[in-house]
Amino acid sequence: NSLQPPSVYMAASSDNAVNASAEGPSLRTVVCGLSLPSCVFNSSNPFATALEDLQALDASAAGAVATRTACPGFVHDEATMKWASPDGANTINCLGYSPLPFEYYTGCLPQLSGAKPCWLSISGSAEEVGAMVREAAALAPSLPGGLAVEINLSCPNIAGKPTLAYDFDALRDYLGTVFDAGPPPPTLAVGVKTTPYFYDAQYTGAAAVLNGCPHLSFVTAINTVGNGLYVDVATEAPLLAPSCYGGLGGAAVHAIALGNVRRLRALLRPSIAVIGCGGVDSGEAAFRHLLCGASAVMVASALLHEGVGVFARVEAELRGIMASKGYSAVADFQGKLREPAAPQQRAAAPCAGLAPPATNGRSSVGGGGGGGD
Repeated sequence: NSLQPPSVYMAASSDNAVNASAEGPSLRTVVCGLSLPSCVFNSSNPFATALEDLQALDASAAGAVATRTACPGFVHDEATMKWASPDGANTINCLGYSPLPFEYYTGCLPQLSGAKPCWLSISGSAEEVGAMVREAAALAPSLPGGLAVEINLSCPNIAGKPTLAYDFDALRDYLGTVFDAGPPPPTLAVGVKTTPYFYDAQYTGAAAVLNGCPHLSFVTAINTVGNGLYVDVATEAPLLAPSCYGGLGGAAVHAIALGNVRRLRALLRPSIAVIGCGGVDSGEAAFRHLLCGASAVMVASALLHEGVGVFARVEAELRGIMASKGYSAVADFQGKLREPAAPQQRAAAPCAGLAPPATNGRSSVGGGGGGGD
């Protein structure tokens, strides 16, 4: 790791009189027309469930407040739906969505300060999501900080078919139905949260669908990496028992998240902002996401470990990194990852004292393969 430890950045921040409450590098950012006082805020997660959670996030240093995902008809089962942190750095969960309905959150958001934007996370069938988007559009003008709706595409909406974010034909139809009644008003930003993508056809397939929907303003990448399994050595059973598998989050998925942010930023039209989510547990991690092209970053696992104080810490570390590099604003380095130089091709020199092998008139390209032609 070429970056200095966070403690060094904190020291640099102190030396330059830069911290979360003093003058220094600005963390302000604009995401799909919404002004955030900080580019760091929470993702949809269990610590954004109740009004008290949202009020704590609102009072924290977070740049926005995101709700837990509301999905009509979802039933929470306390006995089987749980989360765990096996090592204090990563998390695994099989929680599903919020036990509280969409209407609960539309009632909560007007009770917040209005000093920062709100992110309303939703999921469900296309018809249900379309109706919720229209209700959110009616709510948006009453929220001084602005409102964004994040459609969680990880919900297995259609029985017997893959997660919607992986089924691009179904995703195209889904988004078409969501916006069947017309585009959202300018006062409401609508985006999607994607599952992790792993190979070229997934990136290009997803980008083609998302670019083809003119009403999308942002993409959050990524959700947890599914089908993770942690085993409790003491009990010799899955850590999430009686469930087995769950979504993995935290530092373990950070590199996957960065790859998704970088690839999607390169493939999506400029008017679609990318929000980085995955392993944001330090100023360094936030800096990497922004450098790869994210307009803002979301925190989940670190929030579960530390509580809302995590935002001030990550922001102070990020400011320290920026100060040490001479950056005064996020825009100074956002999306400016230094691409490696293309390797130069050069012919291999023959070993001294050895004559080139005889080819018997045939090409020797690919030779040395064990005698098989």
